[in-house]
Order: sequence, then C-alpha cells, then structure tokens
Amino acid sequence: MDQPAAGQVLTVPFVPAPVLPARLAFLRIGLQDRMLSGYDLRTNLLLHFPCSIASRIEKRPLGRLEVVVIARDPSYTFNPAVFPESAEGRRLGRKLTIPPGPNNPVGVAWIGLSRPGYGIHGTPRPEDVGRTESHGCFRLANWDAEVLVQHVWRGLPVYVQH
Repeated sequence: MDQPAAGQVLTVPFVPAPVLPARLAFLRIGLQDRMLSGYDLRTNLLLHFPCSIASRIEKRPLGRLEVVVIARDPSYTFNPAVFPESAEGRRLGRKLTIPPGPNNPVGVAWIGLSRPGYGIHGTPRPEDVGRTESHGCFRLANWDAEVLVQHVWRGLPVYVQH
C-alpha cells in the first residue's frame, strides 16, 4: 500500500534518541562530503549526520561559528530582505511566519549560528538532505535534528570546512 487511508491505524517503531558517552565539545560540517559530525574533547566521534548545504558557493560560510540559539518546534519567519534573490519574496514584499508543524521549512529544531540568518535545522523533506540546495543553512532530517538539538549548547563551536 502506497498511501494509508484516512483513519487507518499504523504501527511504527519507537527508536529512542542515543545516549552520548560524553558531552559534545564541537561540531564539524564538511562541505565537500555534506556531513555534520559531533566530537567530544578528545575528538572522539559522537554524532554523524548527512546534511544539505547552500547551492550557491558564496552563501556557504567557512571557518568558526558558534551556536547562539537553540529552539525546538520553532516558528519560521521568511524575511524577503534576507533573500533578495527570491522573486517570490520580492512579490510577497513582507515577512511571513509559519507556525511549528509538518509544513514548517525548518522542521523540528532551529540551532541558530553566530552568522546572522544561518543555522542548522530540520526539514519536512528528508529526501532532500545531502544535496546542495539550501540558501545557506545546514539542513538535517528531522530525526537527526531532534537528536542534535538535545546535545548542543550555547557557545558550542561549529567549524565549517571544505
């Protein structure tokens, strides 16, 4: 069956979030391999997720950033001034806020970075993760974003590398 019928009862697995053996010390985002990895103080790998990166090279931040905002189930505000290349945004001409939920473009978590407008977030379209098609943020599947948001902290270093 491709699509469940309205009212049909489904059974899905419950997979608890992993318990990390140590606290995250830093994140590394590799642009070439499109992977986000989390490490402890001894550089032991704790987390490893595929991520999407910006489609335009000039929109890809490089170097050291920090986590400055952590939000679960965030609202998303589209601001056309941040995306001057968007014809749709220019036509809209005003900010648009999308509440938390299944159609929210940042998914279940927003981890804001120290470069304004940039963050690590989920997506309602997991099939697009691992591609080069974002405006500059780093997209994770919602299930990976849910794990990550439980372990990040304000001030956590994030190193974006080629």
